[in-house]
Parts: sequence; C-alpha cells; structure tokens
Amino acid sequence: MLLFLLLNIEIADFYATGPTITFRIGAAVSQDLTYTIGWLAFGLILLGAGISIKSHAARMSAVSLIAVTTLKCFLYDLASLEGLYKVASLMGLAFSLVIVALVLQRFVLVKPEDAA
Repeated sequence: MLLFLLLNIEIADFYATGPTITFRIGAAVSQDLTYTIGWLAFGLILLGAGISIKSHAARMSAVSLIAVTTLKCFLYDLASLEGLYKVASLMGLAFSLVIVALVLQRFVLVKPEDAA
C-alpha cells in the first residue's frame, strides 16, 4: 500500500510546477496517462510478486488494481485522446491484458495433476 502511495507521490512530484505537490487528475492528458501506465505496471509487478511468493492476497490485490486501471483507461483516459493516440492506447492496454490473462492461466489457475 505504501509503495502504491509512493508511486502516486512520485508522479505528482514529476508534474509539480512549484514547491508543493498536488494530485491533479484531469490537469493534463500526459499526467493522466502516466498515472494509468504507472498503476498498470505496479499491478503487473504486484501480480508477479504474488505468484512468486504464493500470496493469494497479493494476487487478488493485483487483479483488482489492474481492473480499476482498465476501467480508468476505458472510461476516462480514452475520452481525452484522439486519432492514433487512442489506437496506440487501446493496443497497449490490450497487450497488457493478454499478458495478464496468460500469466494468470499459466501460474494461478493451474489444476493439480492427478497422482493416481
């Protein structure tokens, strides 16, 4: 939870114009897309960590974060994009979701083999 908060603080600090940090969703398209990419990358890393340490809570948190990020991208970010930027954003999101689906199918949703 603290790492996710730190990620958001670092993104806000990068786009800050003065000595104070403010979280401004909707201020600029680039900042909104940076939040989306950061959240998706964090979700993918959390999913990998949850799989490697066999933590159900980490995997469910990762899938939830990826789902929220996907909804943010579809409902909010794509409305502000036009032309090839919208196409590139959809292709990147689709590629990321395919990777998530393959990883979940390969490492999480594996049925145990019958020993008989």
